[in-house]
Amino acid sequence: MAVLENGVWDTDKSASELPHVDRLERNFGPETGRYHLYVSRACPFAHRPWLVISVLGLDKAISVSSVSARRYSKGWEFDADNRDIIGDSKLLSDIYLQSKPDYSGAVTVPVLFDRHERKIVSTDSASLSLKLATEWLPLAEKQAELVPALLCQDIDQLNRWLHASINRKVYQVGFAKHQDEYERTARELFSALDEMEKRLTVQPFLFGEAMTISDLFLLPSLVRFEAVYAIHFRANTKSLAQLPNLYAYMLRMLAVPGVRETIDMEHAKLHYYFSHRHINPTGIVPTGPLLTWLITPL
Repeated sequence: MAVLENGVWDTDKSASELPHVDRLERNFGPETGRYHLYVSRACPFAHRPWLVISVLGLDKAISVSSVSARRYSKGWEFDADNRDIIGDSKLLSDIYLQSKPDYSGAVTVPVLFDRHERKIVSTDSASLSLKLATEWLPLAEKQAELVPALLCQDIDQLNRWLHASINRKVYQVGFAKHQDEYERTARELFSALDEMEKRLTVQPFLFGEAMTISDLFLLPSLVRFEAVYAIHFRANTKSLAQLPNLYAYMLRMLAVPGVRETIDMEHAKLHYYFSHRHINPTGIVPTGPLLTWLITPL
């Protein structure tokens, strides 16, 4: 993936090859109207904080917009259907360089942008989601305890496991360059999914009777599974329907007010199939599959 090095695009490097990677993390607190969240409606990691905002009813406190589905050599872009409503930038990298003109690192979503200081304050999906779910709760229109005090350590542990074993693992399957690497990572992925399948045998959510932030970490991978991961990434050892507890859990999560509004599978499909030319050289976007849970009222 192309990166910025000292403010200049390098299309042949990854962030791990840079001598130094900048972190654009700053202190910020709850304040209505001050911050804007940039997401990609395709990206499962950007989906996390957007879900927190939507589920808690923080929409009036933090505005949200998406980059374009199509991604080119200079990373995430804006287009006529997905404009930068804050500064009219053409590239997401413009916002990074506005924050730090000599920035070195990847240009990723999510991005939380401070309208007053005109700088990025967070690009870390996990910590941003946690902060919104806790420190911003006083501004929420829909009160929900997504991070119960008694479960904080368990939630942190599970979130880290979900990130490594499912959220990121599916990319390792899709980006595998050799058969043995593909088979190994696929086994690891489906072993993790089987573990979640067993966990949901006796409870409706990952931590029992009530939804927590961990559920908002797992869901983004599940809703992309049938249309993207099973086909594009060849993560097809089992279909989602062959994991009935996980499938029922996904439907249960989709019924939570605020969740469905954050899902745009056509945008997601366009991004993955068009942008990942190393996997799909033609850029042809499939017309299917038909996702009945998207068209059937819950």
